[in-house]
Amino acid sequence: MKLVFIWIQGSWKWTQARLLEDKYDFKLFESWTALRNIASENSELWKKVKKIIEAWDHVSPEIVENIMIDILENKSDWKNTIFDWFVRNIWNKESADKVLKDYTVVLFELSEEKARERLLWRMYNPKTWETFKSWTEFDPETWDKLEKRADDNKEAIIKRIKLYVDKALPLIEEYKEKWNLIVVNADQNVENVFEELVNKLNLK
Repeated sequence: MKLVFIWIQGSWKWTQARLLEDKYDFKLFESWTALRNIASENSELWKKVKKIIEAWDHVSPEIVENIMIDILENKSDWKNTIFDWFVRNIWNKESADKVLKDYTVVLFELSEEKARERLLWRMYNPKTWETFKSWTEFDPETWDKLEKRADDNKEAIIKRIKLYVDKALPLIEEYKEKWNLIVVNADQNVENVFEELVNKLNLK
């Protein structure tokens, strides 16, 4: 089973991915992590990706596609894998269709208002870049002190949400009849979201 997650920021999809890893032996492929790894190398691609990441900007479709192809070709077992972040606009979809071939899209649905509320108060681990709920002070796995992300300010949040609404939602509407699409209500507590996700994926 290949799952591609689509979400508005603040829907806590990372938590759901980790639960699928822990309870159902899924593997999580995080594009952002792959890009950060590329950014730590001494190459021309490193220079491009590092500059984009530091600006919190979007990486071009050509770079993402080449990275994905390289990674997928060098790993043979992609059974039960969650592909994080990949399909948020038309060039993401074209790359996913080319690279992944067959996949199920999971949409974590959350209102713009709730997304803004969660993002304004969330915390993150500056070493791993993983995000946590607003009342969390330390990473429960590493005990690193959490911080507020510099781009989690009102102006930046509104910009990111607008990008999702303008680019991702029209794509979802256009392709929902063609995709194998599962919609999960993310405006619930973590346990209820996971229960709904597991049921809709028919996992036992």
